[in-house]
Amino acid sequence: MSTTMIAGSSPITRLTSQCGSEAELVTRLVSSVAEDGLDVDRAWIVNCYVAMKSRPLTILAGPQRSGKELLVTSLTRLLARGTWQSQTMLGHAWWAEGTENAALFTEAQVRLNSNKILTLIEQASLPKNADRVFIGWLNRIGPTELAGFFSELAFQLHHKRLMRLPSFHLTEAIAWPPNFCLIGTIDTLPIGRSNDDLFSEAMIIPWPAAAVRPPTGRHTVAPILPVTEPVFLRSCIRSEEAAFDKLHRTQGWQPQFMWPLVVVEQLLRQYGVALPDCAMGGAMIYVANAWSAVGQGLFDPTPGRNLAIALDFALTQSLLLPAGEAIHGSPALHARLTGAISMKFPRSAAFLGALRPTLAHHQTPRREPVTAQNLSAATMRQPAVAHSG
Repeated sequence: MSTTMIAGSSPITRLTSQCGSEAELVTRLVSSVAEDGLDVDRAWIVNCYVAMKSRPLTILAGPQRSGKELLVTSLTRLLARGTWQSQTMLGHAWWAEGTENAALFTEAQVRLNSNKILTLIEQASLPKNADRVFIGWLNRIGPTELAGFFSELAFQLHHKRLMRLPSFHLTEAIAWPPNFCLIGTIDTLPIGRSNDDLFSEAMIIPWPAAAVRPPTGRHTVAPILPVTEPVFLRSCIRSEEAAFDKLHRTQGWQPQFMWPLVVVEQLLRQYGVALPDCAMGGAMIYVANAWSAVGQGLFDPTPGRNLAIALDFALTQSLLLPAGEAIHGSPALHARLTGAISMKFPRSAAFLGALRPTLAHHQTPRREPVTAQNLSAATMRQPAVAHSG
């Protein structure tokens, strides 16, 4: 790969010349996931990558054996290049259930995970590691870990300091390093306003019920890029101001770009559904991260198609998911949202389909649980459209 520099070129341009483009990195990720045996639409893989760029905490919620673990494995292998830069942890002591000392074993697992996460934070914070990505993965967490490792950490991150981890307090506040990502996989989908703290710093992905095939084991579809970590880190946008600046610089930002999100937010407000304060800002950050630092679309090279796919995922993950419980309980709101979203955004439409109230009109509500399984099934039935990615 050429490293010829153009006089006066920007740091981002020079980095891209040296290390390869972010679009190449995403292509390598998609190829790696396919070689690992995961059969899923490319857009879902890119969605997870963009989510990691947008928030320090990422949660994949989907049925067991749906391939979400394979995706995290591929992401970790590609971004955290050194084996010492990542930790895969058992999210919950499921093995201890039914034993006489279940509570003791569970506490020991929590303490072990907290220590591993703190070690990763300390390593990521070292100046010599500023250009390295560190990833902690809590596999198969339960409600306790969702609250302790994610909602509680999100609350602290929102207030710009970290004072405690599950099972122990720190002697002094520390900063969360921007090159550390914490990922959780869970088999149930957390929805509702009780998770406002979580939504402020975490991106929750309703993962589809993807098919898993035997891996090829070759990893030769695309060459491994010489340096992937700086490309990822330099392209991360995590503030509204930076998101607006990037969209204006690379896409000639126009307010109407976000109009579908505004329409959905206004509908929710009409029915008394207040979104978390971070919802619209988080959606803008996500959309900005759907482009590389030099303006290449990560979902699709065509700007219009890339924007449509990014808005589709932003609608689901930043607006509909936090309001999921209210939407499930209101046939009128559900119908209005379905009409507004229609076929323009197939993934959001599929998510709404899984939230459809189960009652006929005028009947007393009888809510059925919204699970990762029925959401994933609806997602996999989404119609094919021109911008589906």
